[in-house]
Amino acid sequence: MARAKKREDKRYEKKITVGRNFDGSLNRISVYAATQKELESKVAEIKVQIEQGIYLSSDTALFGKIAENWIEHFKPTISEKMRLRYKGIIKGKLQPLAEMRVRDLRPMHLQVIINEMAKDGYAQKSMQMVKQTASQILDLAMQNDLVYRNVFEKIKVPHVDAEERQPITEEQRELILNTWEGHRMGVPALIMLYCGLRRGELLALLWTDIDFKAKTLSVSKAADMPTNATTVKKPKTKAGTRIVPIPDAIMPALLRARREAISMYVCPAMHTGDIMSAQAYTEAWSSYMHYLNLCAGGRDKVRTKNENGKVCFIPAVQAMEPFTAHQLRHSYATMLYDADVDVKTAQKLLGHADFSVTMKIYTHLSTEKESAGIEKLNQHVTEHLGNRIEVLANER
Repeated sequence: MARAKKREDKRYEKKITVGRNFDGSLNRISVYAATQKELESKVAEIKVQIEQGIYLSSDTALFGKIAENWIEHFKPTISEKMRLRYKGIIKGKLQPLAEMRVRDLRPMHLQVIINEMAKDGYAQKSMQMVKQTASQILDLAMQNDLVYRNVFEKIKVPHVDAEERQPITEEQRELILNTWEGHRMGVPALIMLYCGLRRGELLALLWTDIDFKAKTLSVSKAADMPTNATTVKKPKTKAGTRIVPIPDAIMPALLRARREAISMYVCPAMHTGDIMSAQAYTEAWSSYMHYLNLCAGGRDKVRTKNENGKVCFIPAVQAMEPFTAHQLRHSYATMLYDADVDVKTAQKLLGHADFSVTMKIYTHLSTEKESAGIEKLNQHVTEHLGNRIEVLANER
């Protein structure tokens, strides 16, 4: 067995046989490490990969093949939803790199992909995710001595201003309050609006998680819906596990819904009573938006006949702009701000692990409030003075 030797650059090197070349000769590679212990660890890892049939040499290692190994063998603890997301990025955005040898990759190969995404209007977070995925794949190639540096590590992601998430309007809020009895998503909407739950947290919520005497609900799990099969998992962070107060005003709705419940879930699938799938949720929310639109005075497209007896259609009327579940959560954050709830308490109630996330919301709301106040002052002064100063200025 070949012995390790110390090179002039202070690294240790060891040659090992990883198979045979096309002509039948032994295929030997050099493995490098900063210490002898690290070197032996790398050699042992390569031998295991050879036994499992997943080892790739630097001459034949394609980006796509390493990506497959990375997602299947080196990401064992991620959720199925995240696994599918990575696979989508690899098969979609990173597909142009699939047939390239990792040793031939250059920064421009990924930069072109990122720049095209920017032109197509992708969010900065999406571009960062593509860069992160490609960079982690090359990290795996580095760990296995297929490349000596990660050429994707310093790729520039163009700055894109994030689209502001708006809370629902006062009219939409009134619709939710006035119509909660008429649709099965009425009570779930009240909970998201006045308790700030995320969609996944709501779908995993059990009636036993609600303490009707203490008027609180316990958030300790969330629905994971990567495909049409839903699983229940713990929150991503410790901050996600929390006790949230329930406002007195919505308690009667929850008590009535509990009495009439036919499932252990607060927001179950309609026909089975089980936890909702992604498709079931999409259909339920779409139905709820349609219901609220009709309650607001909207109308479906109507087929009728004109004066000549010919079939015609009366167009649909959209009286209410649809909103998302996350907008309800953003509205909850706005209510906390308007009620002068301090930012640390808001962070706890919202389940934010990072204080800066809550602070960013509060700072944005403060800026909006300041702008609205200045506009009100301007209107007040205009109403008080009218155009008197303008008249005097023109006279002179």
